[in-house]
Amino acid sequence: MTSRPAPTLSISPGERRLAARCRRGDRAALGEFFRQYSPAVERMVGRLLGRSPVYEDLVQTTFVEAIRSFPNFRGEASLATWVSRIAVHVVHRHFREKTRRPVALEVIEPGAEPRARGASPPVEVERRLLARRLFGVLEKLTAKKRIAFVLHAIEGYSVDEVAALMGAGRAATRSRLWFARREIDAHVAADPVLAQAALEMGDIERDES
Repeated sequence: MTSRPAPTLSISPGERRLAARCRRGDRAALGEFFRQYSPAVERMVGRLLGRSPVYEDLVQTTFVEAIRSFPNFRGEASLATWVSRIAVHVVHRHFREKTRRPVALEVIEPGAEPRARGASPPVEVERRLLARRLFGVLEKLTAKKRIAFVLHAIEGYSVDEVAALMGAGRAATRSRLWFARREIDAHVAADPVLAQAALEMGDIERDES
């Protein structure tokens, strides 16, 4: 479903050493932390937020909060999981405070993935328009349901991983996913274009099985 590395709750010896240096305010270590984990944070924020004028601000805010939180980091989780959790909370707070402006959203940032081989410009345009339409449906969900759905259905995290990233219980996470899917299905069924796309996707999956 996705090429992201599988998350792990256990911290490696290398991460533990890096975290200890960051706690001491070692500038070289903080620079290494940023270089090593900025791709994961950028991906996380981009997936949850979509295209937005505040995207870069939220990425920066995530690292500012991480650096400020290093004195309290005790190594209960890997650095990757820890900073991803901070990114999720930053985006959730952004949604909750309703500071977003309406923008056209896409599943993938422009240029983040190569165009499918052999895809013609009209097909590429149609694919992006469909992606915007799909994210328009996600815009209708509450922040918690949207984040849980994106993490689980798009990013491929397990229910337990989503719960850990959102700081929620497993039962609450499963409930959010169930209601999110129910609402999305209702919106898709009411949109002829999305309904046809879902039908075609189902036909492809049956042919490949």
